[in-house]
Amino acid sequence: MKTINLQKKLSVKNKSEIIQEFEFNGIVRFKVLYNSVKDIMGFVDNFTLSYTNDAMRRNIRFNNKKIRDVDVGTREIRLHSETSFSPAQPEIIWFYCIKPPKDNFGKTTLCDGMQLWNDLSAETKSFFLANPVKYELKIPIEINKKHKGKKKWYLDVPGVSNCFLDYDKNLIEFDYYKYAIQESRYPDKLCFANHLLVPLNSESQLLQRTIAGRKSLPKNINSEVASKSKRITQKINWKKNDLIMIDNFRFMHGREKIVHKHRDIVTIQTKTASFGYGDFIRKLKN
Repeated sequence: MKTINLQKKLSVKNKSEIIQEFEFNGIVRFKVLYNSVKDIMGFVDNFTLSYTNDAMRRNIRFNNKKIRDVDVGTREIRLHSETSFSPAQPEIIWFYCIKPPKDNFGKTTLCDGMQLWNDLSAETKSFFLANPVKYELKIPIEINKKHKGKKKWYLDVPGVSNCFLDYDKNLIEFDYYKYAIQESRYPDKLCFANHLLVPLNSESQLLQRTIAGRKSLPKNINSEVASKSKRITQKINWKKNDLIMIDNFRFMHGREKIVHKHRDIVTIQTKTASFGYGDFIRKLKN
C-alpha cells in the first residue's frame, strides 16, 4: 500500500498520480500534513461526483452530513463491501483516523476481492456466477407527509422489485437481486466484494438474505471463501491523521475487536467518482 504525503494544495500531477495508484492497487494511504476537516473534504471533493447518504444510525461529525462515525461498539466486524446489499453502494470509501486505536488493537482489516476471486476454485466461481443474492430491505428515509399508508413504488435500478413507500413509518422497502461479484477496473477481471460474510443482524436495514434459495452458503463454499480470504487479509496499523482511499467495488473491509475504546475513525462515502471507471488502465491498454 503506497503512502502519499498530502499537502494542502493538490496539483493536477498529484491527482493523476493518485488516480493511477488507486486504479492499479485499489487502495491509497495518505499522511495528512494538516489538521483541517474543511481541507480534507476539499481534497475528497476532487475525486467525487456525488456522495452516498450514509446510514442514519451513524453519528454526523463536524456538522457535516458527509462525514460520519464508523459503526459504534467494540465488536469485531467481518469482511464486507460497504452497503453492497443496496443500490446506494459507494464506489469509494474513505477512512480518516482522528485517534488511532491504543496499542494497535481494533485494526481495520482489508481483503482484495480481485485476488480472492482469482484464488477461488472453478466450482465455487461457477456457483457465484450462476446465483444472484436476494436482499430484502427496509430503509429509513425522509418522506413528504402528504400521503399515508403504503404506496407501490419503483427504483430505476436493475435488480429492484417489490418496492413500496411506507409513509407512516418513513421507510422504503424492496427486494434487491445482485451478484456477489463485481466488474473490476481491469477489463475482464472480477472481484468478490459483497455482504455475504457478515451476520444478518449486523445491518438493521437488511431483513433477509438468500442465495440459491438458501439463507446461508453451502458449507464447502463458505469454508473455502473463509479460509482463502483470511489468508490474504491485510491489517491497517493506524496513525493519527491517516486518510485511506478504498475501492469499495474491489476491496472488502472489516475490523478486529476493539479492546480499548481509544479509537476515533470517521468515514466519507463517494457514491460516484469524478473520474472514469478503469479509465487510466484502459488508456494504457490502448
